Amino acid sequence: MISRFRLFYFLVVLLIVGLILILIFKQSGNDLKHTKKRHDKIKTENKTLRKQIKALQNDNQLKDRLFSIISHDLKDSISPVKGLIDLLKDGTLTRQEFDDLIPELSENTDNACLLLFNLLNWSKSQMKVLKAKPSAFNVQEVIDDKIKLYKPRAKNKNITLKNQTKPNVVYADRDMFEIVFQNLLANALKFSDSGASITISTQEKADTCIITVADTGIGIPKKNLNKLFKSTNLSTRGTNNEKGTGLGLSICKELVALNSGKIWVESIQNIGSTFYVELPKP
Repeated sequence: MISRFRLFYFLVVLLIVGLILILIFKQSGNDLKHTKKRHDKIKTENKTLRKQIKALQNDNQLKDRLFSIISHDLKDSISPVKGLIDLLKDGTLTRQEFDDLIPELSENTDNACLLLFNLLNWSKSQMKVLKAKPSAFNVQEVIDDKIKLYKPRAKNKNITLKNQTKPNVVYADRDMFEIVFQNLLANALKFSDSGASITISTQEKADTCIITVADTGIGIPKKNLNKLFKSTNLSTRGTNNEKGTGLGLSICKELVALNSGKIWVESIQNIGSTFYVELPKP
């Protein structure tokens, strides 16, 4: 009888110990789960924090770059214009001397205008308020107008402009396309030496039209092609030591994308570059 009681007592104790161990293991499992969840949460929060820090750093870099553009590049484009006007006003320059400087005056004015257009659109894109207002228009008309605008600059650098466009119609924001083409043409002139040529052409496809700006300039190093359309891309000086902001091509990419289009480049160093813009037809 006593041995049975002891056995029963032993089994009860064993059962209690077993239940306690089960509860301990279960609690440990829950603790591990909670610990893993907390770890994953902290990891996610750290990742988010790192992204926010990087975004703030990028914002600061862009802000610094914007101030640099305004304080240096824009000033450099406007100061010569003011200087020449002051000289003419004071009688230091004769009318003939002023007339001889008009091409340079015109180029500086064009640079300032293009820079302001780029800054305005870049600022809008940063604030996410840049929107396209598409309509059907003839790209040849826009290209003809911009070629007339840049002919004096091309003549000064002894660069031949070849207009091989056709009266193709696209469905896009006309003002945005004007800025895109002006940037591409200005870039082609900037990075072409005396005696080079720039050919502008159009190619019609089933649903789109491709506008091509091809130059026989200095070309782009292969290592720079991937970062060419990024806002962080730094500008390099042109063949006549022309300045730039580096924002032009990144703006082009954004404006083309807003119009459901594509932009890309093919380039061989010391041979030349060809930029393509593909836009939808009506």
